[in-house]
Amino acid sequence: VLPSSNTYGPDGPWQTVNVSIGTPPQYVQLLPGGYWASVILSPDICKENTQAQICGTSGLYDPVDSESADTESIRIQLPDLGSLDGGQSQANISIQQIMDTLRIPDALESPTVVQNFSIKLLGRGSMTLPDGSAGYPPQLGNLALGAPNIKQTFDNISTNLIPSALNLSNQISSNTFGLHVGSAALGIPLSLWLGGYDSSRVLGPVSSQRYFGDPCRVDLLDVGIGVDNGISPFPFVEKQGVLQQGNESISDSIQVSIDPLAPYLHLPQSACDAIASYLPVTYQNKHKLYFWNTDDPRYEPLVKSPSYLSFTFRATSLPQAELTIKVPFRLLNLTLQAPLIDRPTQYFPCQSPQAGGLYTLGRAFLQAAFLGINWDQDNAIWWLAQAPGPDTGRTPLQEQFADPFRGSTATWSDSWKGHWTPLSQKISTDSSTGSTTMTDAATPASGLSTGAKAGIGVGCAAAAALVAVAGLYFYRSRARARRATKMHLQQAAEEKRIKEEEELKGPQIPFMVEAADPEPVEMTHREMFQELPGSTPPQPPPKQR
Repeated sequence: VLPSSNTYGPDGPWQTVNVSIGTPPQYVQLLPGGYWASVILSPDICKENTQAQICGTSGLYDPVDSESADTESIRIQLPDLGSLDGGQSQANISIQQIMDTLRIPDALESPTVVQNFSIKLLGRGSMTLPDGSAGYPPQLGNLALGAPNIKQTFDNISTNLIPSALNLSNQISSNTFGLHVGSAALGIPLSLWLGGYDSSRVLGPVSSQRYFGDPCRVDLLDVGIGVDNGISPFPFVEKQGVLQQGNESISDSIQVSIDPLAPYLHLPQSACDAIASYLPVTYQNKHKLYFWNTDDPRYEPLVKSPSYLSFTFRATSLPQAELTIKVPFRLLNLTLQAPLIDRPTQYFPCQSPQAGGLYTLGRAFLQAAFLGINWDQDNAIWWLAQAPGPDTGRTPLQEQFADPFRGSTATWSDSWKGHWTPLSQKISTDSSTGSTTMTDAATPASGLSTGAKAGIGVGCAAAAALVAVAGLYFYRSRARARRATKMHLQQAAEEKRIKEEEELKGPQIPFMVEAADPEPVEMTHREMFQELPGSTPPQPPPKQR
């Protein structure tokens, strides 16, 4: 399914897919994700709305203008929709269940067609911010990617779901899909395949889980922070146990859903706070999000460095029984825009569930992860794997879901090496004057004080060799220095005097060198993609089979 050349979303930007609905076709751009009926915006969503300038920019569908629309057969009365993303945000929007014809554009052949396509049509209403203020219209609907049942039925009226309908009509070989959300900002194209997947979007081991009728749920064992190479922008190279930090009620794991409709990392508030404690961010209560402090000297070096959040899942299908997926902080430097905020603002997308939702890893996570589902009613399975970065091939490698699962032979580090800047130096800031000095560092900085460094060189001639070794340890690691001092304390009384002198010195706070910006990367489609002429409403680009 071809990605659109446009991006949307006040909290992304996010990539979309092009489809048309009705006869004659009405073109809309949709987020890929969700199950059962697809959510489509009607012109009514823009009526009586103060943000009319952004409403409908992704395309609107009006069944009145479609000869193939069926708005009468399904007479079920649906309550107003309270959320568009699985309970992560609040909404109050009227909905109607209808059917119409869906067309998925194709670059080489006639469009792929689904008759009696199941639609949840949005009428009047709005969404609200987490604090209950600022009603605003949704910008996007979603293209649902199937369900555990072959069809969706309302009072004996059956509607069609995309992958199952295409499979029953022999247009695809299986009732499956493979999805990698990618990143618009960093030029990682959206990848959505029906009836298979792109194996170039799968790195390393693949975890498989049975699907039991709920959203894709899995046990999250831990969240960690690390750096792939270069100097760490943190006072450590790797830290585990962040999920449980500050929350004694989390003993072993929490269950999370993997859902491309949810926008953020929806984790316990304690986990978000624990992660944020290591970042130059400030919590904003109105949005229940953390804004990056872009003026902080640590900001750019950190978000451009090879540092990442790691998510470790229980994976009983793998020999090691665990699967770890890394999400670089480069992908967690997203942008809030109108109508959520007056001017574009960089934010870190961690938020506790806001409207009765589950703990969920949403689009922010799926920028770096692959999700696939086989809806086979006798053996429904879903897959989770690491996805690559922007330095990966642009030629898709179509595969059928099978055992063993085929993925790419590329490494995760190689898929990112052209788009991050490893730190080779750090900036030390004088806490009394605020001045900065350049300091070479061969290993990750550990915050050793200048007094400790000076004191290491002092000692009697008899202990010179021991002091030299201890000095090396002090320079590289405060923890090593403490152990070295304890080990040699009994061997040389002079070292005790050195240690006492060091402890009288004031500490020094480490800061990082601000790395140069890499050249901007333009998001491109795969080489075989072409664009159809644009018009208003948006026209779809062509598609590769």
